[in-house]
Formats: sequence, C-alpha cells, structure tokens
Amino acid sequence: MKPTDEVDDLRARFEARLSGLRGRRLLAVDYWDVHNFASEPARWDYGNWHHAVMGVGLSTDAGPATITWTDTFYSYGVEVLDGRIEDHLSSGDEGPERIGPDVGSKSPWDRYLRTPIRETAAHWERLELGPSRRADGTVVEPASTVDVPMALRLDFTAGAVWFVAAMPEPPDWQRVFVGGDEIMVVFSPEQMRDMGFGDTTFRQ
Repeated sequence: MKPTDEVDDLRARFEARLSGLRGRRLLAVDYWDVHNFASEPARWDYGNWHHAVMGVGLSTDAGPATITWTDTFYSYGVEVLDGRIEDHLSSGDEGPERIGPDVGSKSPWDRYLRTPIRETAAHWERLELGPSRRADGTVVEPASTVDVPMALRLDFTAGAVWFVAAMPEPPDWQRVFVGGDEIMVVFSPEQMRDMGFGDTTFRQ
C-alpha cells in the first residue's frame, strides 16, 4: 500500500468511527487518568472544561466507545475507538483509573445524558515537518506535511461538547498546548476560541 493510500485509509476509518456515534443515546461518561498516588482525589473539574487526561469512556445504547489520544496520524491527535476505554489502556494495580465525573453529583453532562448524538465533526490541522537534517546539515528526510485530527465535536439537542487532544499548562491551567497527549473536554465555544480554535463553524 502506498503511504498516501495508507493515510487515506486511516482517515476513512477515523471518520467512519466518528460518524458511527451519530444516533447513539448517551448513557454515561467516564474520565480516566494515570494512577493517583496522592491522598487527595485527582482534580478534573475546571468549570467549562474538564481534564480527562487518558481519555473518555462513553456508554451508549449501542455499546461502549472511547475518545482518547493516539499517534495514529502523528503525535498526538484525538481518536475514536470502539469498545470500553479499559480495553485500550494498560491496566493493573498501578495503571490508569477512573477519576470522574462524580456519580450522583451535578455535572454539565446532565443535559446531554439519555439523549442521542445528533451530529459529529472533526477539526484537522495540517502540520509542516522537517526537513530532517544531520548535524552536518545533510538532509535525511525531505520536508513533508501531515493532517492530524486535533479535536472533535459531538452535537446534542442541548448543545455541543468538544474533545481536544491538548495539555493545560500549570500553574493556572488556562494556557493550553494543543496537540498533546491528554484529553480536554470542553463545554463552551468561548473556551474553544481561547484555546486557539478560530474556525467559527467548528465552534458552533
């Protein structure tokens, strides 16, 4: 298979899994993080965005699905996978664990639960790479470009929710590096704008 054909095939599979969420009724949401060795619970709630570091497990009336980050296209992008998130993580006594949302407590998810996913969309960014050079300046690999899905959106009757492969930066957690190996769940178009997503259509 030619490299371009392989990329096209990967993108087609990504789009198929994403569009496959349409029509599913969302029953529950689970955030996962690396194992927490501290006495205090891992923080995930930052108001209009949540920090689901390792990814999000979606329980739906058509079975489970996972939204996480992978290096499928390039390090790192958001990804949709079939099945439980537990099946895609290396578990064990000190492996990743569920951190939220808190069962029985109020959450921005309340207005979306038990309702169907009406539409889906992905935001792709084109990254320019290289050329790769040795220390003496010899070109080892020519310059190239790669398209990476950095965020996706699920639309419900009550509004949209965005999932972004991004890392909020301490100490205030308001600065965000998009394209990182963590997942942020965003509930407001204003937060998406502040994170650098200029496409107003994707932010609607």
